[in-house]
Amino acid sequence: MPPDGAAISVCVVCCNEADRLAPCLESVSWADEIIMFDLESSDGSRALAERYKARVIPRSRVPIVEMVRNEIAAAARNDWILVLDPDERISPGLAAELREVAQRDDLDAIVMPRMNYDFGYPPTNPHERYEPQLRMYRRSRVRWPEVPNRLPRVAPERIHRVAADDRLVMIHDRSRSIPEVLDRSVRYATRQAQAMIDRGEVFTARRMIGALGRRCWRQLVVGRAWRDGVPGLLRVGILVGFHFYVWAAFWQLSGAKRTPEDDRFVRRLGGMLTVIRGGVSAVDSLRQWLHKLGV
Repeated sequence: MPPDGAAISVCVVCCNEADRLAPCLESVSWADEIIMFDLESSDGSRALAERYKARVIPRSRVPIVEMVRNEIAAAARNDWILVLDPDERISPGLAAELREVAQRDDLDAIVMPRMNYDFGYPPTNPHERYEPQLRMYRRSRVRWPEVPNRLPRVAPERIHRVAADDRLVMIHDRSRSIPEVLDRSVRYATRQAQAMIDRGEVFTARRMIGALGRRCWRQLVVGRAWRDGVPGLLRVGILVGFHFYVWAAFWQLSGAKRTPEDDRFVRRLGGMLTVIRGGVSAVDSLRQWLHKLGV
């Protein structure tokens, strides 16, 4: 038995994910408690979870899991909460570190590296291979934000950060198929856009192009996505594409207005692209002319 206060409850929210739930639950069979919200599954997810000794609580469906993170944590028996999705699993090395760190009284949260697999392939880019994720916390000190893709705020001195090491990762089978990618985009893009509006953000074409351009630069160029071949390029397209949908939803929810300022910016951008295209065409014409001369 762990010392008082060191017991860990794993909290999983599931809706029709029996095809990948078993590896998830198997990876946390060491935990003191596994509790699962079953969101009206019809594929045997509940029976599968019960075979792994999980305490299953039926719950009506919600579009995104962030809406019930605090609710499921409140149903747990222990203070330490390990948040896990059905498409994630804990490596043995990480499991050992989590059990050890849970015994410390000076911590409220643990940030662990998450290795994101897309279409079955892990990334080379360290940011995707070891994406820092706050996934274990004391429920008495931390609450989960209900905003999509946000993590709790915890004082830095109260956080333990697990080393970026292949042996210490949470594995995430993120994108297994195009329908799965599209479903996630539909469920999250509009809600993330609404969260931007709720924060008082204002849509402009300049902000949209700048944000998408920076993301594409980081993922494609800085991350050197080509090192991972076709899976790497698809990963960039999926991540940038999702944020394009977010910005499209942001524009629509903001009133779908066509403003003179946005029109001027887009036209200037188009002018720049026309100049670039002209320069490329000129270089190509010069190359063809030199080739005819035998140069």
